[in-house]
Amino acid sequence: MGPDNALIRSLGAALPLPDDVLRGLARDFTARRVDKGQVLLHQGEAWRQVLWIERGALRMYFSRRDGREFNKNFFLDGALLCPLTPAMWSQPSLFEIAAVEAGTVWCADASAWRVRLGALNQWEPLRLELLTRLLNHKLQREHDLLTLDARRRYAAFSAREPRLAERIPLLHLASYLGMTDVTLSRIRHAAVRAQ
Repeated sequence: MGPDNALIRSLGAALPLPDDVLRGLARDFTARRVDKGQVLLHQGEAWRQVLWIERGALRMYFSRRDGREFNKNFFLDGALLCPLTPAMWSQPSLFEIAAVEAGTVWCADASAWRVRLGALNQWEPLRLELLTRLLNHKLQREHDLLTLDARRRYAAFSAREPRLAERIPLLHLASYLGMTDVTLSRIRHAAVRAQ
């Protein structure tokens, strides 16, 4: 299967390159059907693939030895994920990536991707943009966890990320927001009653 037009448009939004170059980069990707719950990167493995979500939702999370999971981030349709630092592509991953919804994810070899983008002088600008987004997200989340009560934390998240608030299952969202699923369920019900 060849590269999808949505993949080419998404790459074009992230990389200021001519269409023929974008089509060439898109040809490095292969579509992969993923099932809900399917793990795309296991904790302890090297992260070797660039992932672009055509349809579906992925989560990035930590797993403890006792089986408890802590959600770090969520990604929806159109998101591009790749290892951004030398530690991320050369050392065992500290986290896992799994599908929250069934969908289609396009995959490319991360090492080849860095080389191809480097030859076009686009790897560092893309990496800087993705690292900036990651840092801004991390700072906002840390702020909310430390300064807002559970109700206001959920309200702020829902206002900033309405698509995630609607699509991510309660259990995963509660973990991400630093509360129990019972607490989040009560907050959601109270919000609906107040409308």
